[in-house]
Amino acid sequence: MDDVASIAFSLSSLVVMPFWVLMLVAPRWRWTARIVAGPALVATAIALLARAGLGAAPRRLWLRVVRAHRPLTALTMGALSLLLGCLVWALFDQRLVAGVPVWLKPAKFALSVGIMAPAIAWIIGQMPADRWRRRVNVAGALIAGAATLELVIISVQAARGVASHFNQATPLDTVLFAIMGIAITALWLAQLYLAIRSFRTSFPAPPRAWAIRLGLVGTLFGGSFGFLMTTPTPAQRAALQAHRPVPALGGHAVGVADGGPGLPVTRWSTNGGDLRVPHFLGQHALQGLPMLAWLSERRRRAREESARPASARPVMAAGVGWLGLTAVALVQALRGQPVSAPDPLTLVMAALVAMAALAIATGHRRSPLPVHRRRNSVNAEADKPGRTRGATTGLTRRYGEEEQRSGRPGSSAERDAISTAVR
Repeated sequence: MDDVASIAFSLSSLVVMPFWVLMLVAPRWRWTARIVAGPALVATAIALLARAGLGAAPRRLWLRVVRAHRPLTALTMGALSLLLGCLVWALFDQRLVAGVPVWLKPAKFALSVGIMAPAIAWIIGQMPADRWRRRVNVAGALIAGAATLELVIISVQAARGVASHFNQATPLDTVLFAIMGIAITALWLAQLYLAIRSFRTSFPAPPRAWAIRLGLVGTLFGGSFGFLMTTPTPAQRAALQAHRPVPALGGHAVGVADGGPGLPVTRWSTNGGDLRVPHFLGQHALQGLPMLAWLSERRRRAREESARPASARPVMAAGVGWLGLTAVALVQALRGQPVSAPDPLTLVMAALVAMAALAIATGHRRSPLPVHRRRNSVNAEADKPGRTRGATTGLTRRYGEEEQRSGRPGSSAERDAISTAVR
């Protein structure tokens, strides 16, 4: 694993090197600023790291996705194609919307949908082909259709050079945003149905089962914050009460206006709260937790531990921690606090979440009786006055049952001790 990581980071350095050379040789060239400021550098490095770290695993996952659900497969291919088109076109189209490149939002949504769709398809593939499978497939198709409609509208608005979310500037913008709201509501309800089915389905491995369940709960939790963003701000409510035109209704920033200074790439506000932070964390529990379960199963296979029952504690602990940190990020955003500047209260809440997750991961497990204690207890039982042969035979049987519960055979010395006690 260390060799793979070393190769990945070495190749990433080679990818970054041409950009460094470009900045040194032609720092004032207008294409230098476009290339370095665009998302191509980050996307290339991420793609290379993913390819070097996972090897043939993406191909196997893709084959499972294709077999599981065709509409979600088509959505994945379309979203990734849109992502590539946005990255390329952003080099030529330098328009800004709310202070950010116009094609940044379609690129981010395409990436989000491009990793959401195969995750949903994989989850559908894990569910049994029973009488509920048809409804599960319909839910997947509804998710694919709603996400496709959202990507189309966001791309159309980017091509027009206007905002796609919260835009009420013209009747067309109002209608398009309303259609997006209906589509996202349908998508959320379809995910809710899959979450309910997951809690009523028996999966082959406990870690995988809880990764699917908590991942769907997380994406529902994070997705619900999108409805919170449509709430008018105090300034917008005042304008509506005064019967003045409102070009935007709702927003993701809390305490400040949308479009201010933000973190690179994500553009999360650095001056106030931002509901996009908990929205992002919750949405991508759908990928993070199943990935953790997959890595856990892969590790068990590498260690040849598949005969032992797998524990769901690590995945459950990660799920509780993920959902807890999402809630902490929500509270932080509603308090108008930037994600880059947490105060002591936020840090304390995050620490409590981490402690709860750690307690679940390292919960008390009843360990089998040590060998020397079992042998001494057998001898003590056998040496009791009035012990009959039938009683010691029952003692031997009880010892055998204890071996089966512990999962490890007793040593020859222990068996000799029992034989001596019986004699």
